[in-house]
Parts: sequence; C-alpha cells; structure tokens
Amino acid sequence: MKDGSSPKKKVARQEFGGSVFRRWRGVLLLVGGLLLSSGCLLQDVIQRTGLSDPGTSQFEEYQLSGEQSALVGELGYPESFILLFYEEEAVDGSLQTVRLETWDYYSEGESYTFLNGVLDSRDNLGLGEPGSLAALPYVPEQFTASMSRDDILAAAGGEDFIEVPLEKEYLENGNLYYAEALSFGLVDGELRYLEALALVEE
Repeated sequence: MKDGSSPKKKVARQEFGGSVFRRWRGVLLLVGGLLLSSGCLLQDVIQRTGLSDPGTSQFEEYQLSGEQSALVGELGYPESFILLFYEEEAVDGSLQTVRLETWDYYSEGESYTFLNGVLDSRDNLGLGEPGSLAALPYVPEQFTASMSRDDILAAAGGEDFIEVPLEKEYLENGNLYYAEALSFGLVDGELRYLEALALVEE
C-alpha cells in the first residue's frame, strides 16, 4: 500500500472518514435548506456579522504533496474542494490528525481524493456539461486543521459570514458558517470541515 497501512486498517479509516464526512455534509444540506426555505424564521439563531479587523491568519499554509502539485500542474486548481479533518490512532497509540481532501474538476468530469496528500482514489463525477465555471477565489493549501473562525476568514480574505449554532443532536459543540462560496464547520472552535463551492459564471 502506498501509505504503509494494512488493507483492513485503510478500509476502516476510509469508512470512519466517510461517516464523519456524511455527517458534516448532511448538516450542511439540512441547514442550507432551512436557510433557503425559511430564513425569516431563523433570525433568532442566525447571526449576520463581520470582522471589524480581518487581520491575517497566524497559520502557515499547508504544503501540497508531490502528487497534488503534479495534478495542479496538469489540470490547475480544483473547481471545488472539500477538506475534512479527524483524528485516528497511530501505530504507537498516539492520535494523529488525518487530512482528507476531495478535489472536484467538473469540466473534466473527475474527482480526486487524497489522504494526507497521498492520492487515494480517482472517480468519475458522472455529471453532464457544467457550463462555464469561474475560478475559485480559494485554494486547498490556504486552510489547515485547528484553524479558528477568524483564522479561516483571514486566510480567505473575507469579513462577512453567517453563523448557525448547531443543536446537540446534529453535532455537539459545533458551529456552521457560510461565507462567499465557502462553508465550514468548527467543533470546539477548531476547523473540522470546509467546502469551497464551484462558481458558475453569469
């Protein structure tokens, strides 16, 4: 195996990462639907605000792996991407942070998944012609694990956002944020999930 894991461990890791991903994606879709369908009823839980001083992020940018850099050289940066951070037990018993990335190229009809920078899968998106897509204002290496809300907004160069506190049954100690072409989730104030959304040119 490319990452040195046993097949069983790799499958288990993929299943765990997939379950966390589905939970975050489900919350995003649920809240997004509520915002679109009944935003006027959510004013008691939604805060529309901005940073008085965006400042700069204190986090160093993530360094792309050789495989990721090669893909950027071939196809450019993804037209949308998802980042998921979770912890798993290492061989020595310590906990290590896993960075799971999905890069989507709608114009090519392909999606690439990376685990800690190592290409894990290449999939066909199975979509029709996406139309003319604008370049994303974000790239994956701007965002790293444990970033705070202000770190993320500073890295993204934005100020305005919508905050949706989540009920415990959805995600305990979690908060969901929407900014321009960007949604992200924090647990205990640290980044766990981020999605940069594809932009269609008008």
